[in-house]
Amino acid sequence: MQKSVRIGCHSAFWGDSVEAARQLVEHGGHLDYLVSDYLAEITMCILARSKKKARGGAGDGGFVQEFVDYVWRPLMKPLLDRNIKVITNAGGMNPKALKEAIEKATADAGLPVPKIAAVVERLADLRGENALKTFQVGGEEEKLWDESKLVMSANAYIGAFPIAQALEDGAQVVVTGRCVDSAIVLGPLIHEYGWKEEQYDLLSSGSLAGHIIECGCQATGGNFTDWRESLKGGWDNVGFPIVECAADGSFIVTKPEKTGGIVTVATVCEQLLYEIGDPAAYILPDVTCDWSNVIVEQQVPSSGGAGRVSVRGAKGRSPTDTYKVSITSVDGFRMNATLMIGGESAAEKAEAVGRAILNRASNILKRRKMPPFTHTSVEALGSEHTYGPHSAARQSREVSCRWYKSRDHCSASPVILFSSCLVPREKVEITIYNGDSKRNFEEKKRQQTSGCNCCGPQCTCQACKNKKLPSPTYVTLKGDQMVQVPLLRLCYARSGDKGDLCNVGVIARSPNIYPFLLSFLTQERVTSHFQHLVQGKITRYPLPGISALNFVMTRALGGDDRT
Repeated sequence: MQKSVRIGCHSAFWGDSVEAARQLVEHGGHLDYLVSDYLAEITMCILARSKKKARGGAGDGGFVQEFVDYVWRPLMKPLLDRNIKVITNAGGMNPKALKEAIEKATADAGLPVPKIAAVVERLADLRGENALKTFQVGGEEEKLWDESKLVMSANAYIGAFPIAQALEDGAQVVVTGRCVDSAIVLGPLIHEYGWKEEQYDLLSSGSLAGHIIECGCQATGGNFTDWRESLKGGWDNVGFPIVECAADGSFIVTKPEKTGGIVTVATVCEQLLYEIGDPAAYILPDVTCDWSNVIVEQQVPSSGGAGRVSVRGAKGRSPTDTYKVSITSVDGFRMNATLMIGGESAAEKAEAVGRAILNRASNILKRRKMPPFTHTSVEALGSEHTYGPHSAARQSREVSCRWYKSRDHCSASPVILFSSCLVPREKVEITIYNGDSKRNFEEKKRQQTSGCNCCGPQCTCQACKNKKLPSPTYVTLKGDQMVQVPLLRLCYARSGDKGDLCNVGVIARSPNIYPFLLSFLTQERVTSHFQHLVQGKITRYPLPGISALNFVMTRALGGDDRT
């Protein structure tokens, strides 16, 4: 039988279920690896603040202590006894400190301390770099980084090869900081199968396996369009995902038996679309992925069992010569308040009250010769505020008026600005601390492969021409043959966001519906529908392999990158 590597993911974010790791270890069958993703951009800022505070007191701070308390301490014995290797990015801003905490917890329990590796990335001093430009993935604007801002964290998204190197050097546990989420799965696969730097299709496939399970139970029906279907077995015991990966890059998605949720083509496809831009040019540190023609098929139904879905067909080409760097900085302060308002025309009244309070406060600032608010917002919660002109709840008799305001200086909570930039790879130093040893990780130069990194719907390069879809063919219906139905009757959907960028993936429930979606869900129609929310550009990308469309929206979450 063909060998497969079984990897389970127990955490999608800092604060995910503390019982998920136990579920996978005790009920997930034989696992080769237990992996976890704890980090988001704002998480790095929080961990940076905890590390700074720790310098003036006890401990080192800067890492996710919950990993030690809720995963390693209660499960270290079965993990060690069964030789389940552990990969986690819970190291955050201080992977070495987490490495030492794991070693201490193991020694305190009277168990032999395994070889534990910490992968640490360090950015060169980038101040004064004229080439340092911030950007939004999929965005149309670039601007120079403002060096006057108070930086809370700055981290390069490193790839999977340092993780593979640590495993090759004998590590049982590998702790990283801000690597890309999918690297915690790709790293073990590189190690197990000996995949090389220029085997781009394999690297893309392993990255896709990591992408599918990086969000934990989102791939097993945790946040699913047909959520009532995933109630089977109970959400309170939802199964966390497992991938069984083969040497050729194909893999199976499943979950532990007798757990809640479901594993179906739809749940896997929804997660595939999560937080990606152009599916034909999804850029990662190790590979530029093309997932536009991936094939996802149901192998074993989910009803009455764990469910098994096969995934294959990912393609790849060479990565870029830069790393993405995420920077969080303080950008003023925010105040917000909420007030319940009832009665007839409650929504209209709430908006009038909110505007009056903001105007009153603005006039006070002006009279005192103080700077004005930089951003303001009034929302009538309960009136379908985000639906704008499409709201069907304007006549609600009970709403909450929420308003917020931010400015450069006031007594309120800080506003965190999230920015991304690209830096040359030589500006990032990667060190692996493995047991008592230390080594600098040296990246190999990649041979650039042909292919286009834009691949938008209007692109005319030869690579994109070769991938052009045939004209959609479908039966043209007359007016009296048409019936209006909600879009969710025809499709599944999944959205995601990073900074001020949002994506919405729409998947046809049947391949027969896909030609209709191509003709109906046009870029122009979606832009018109969301024009009250999206201040930037909306671009449509096709995924014919799974009969889906991905819409990427810039300046979509308030028009800036503040959190």
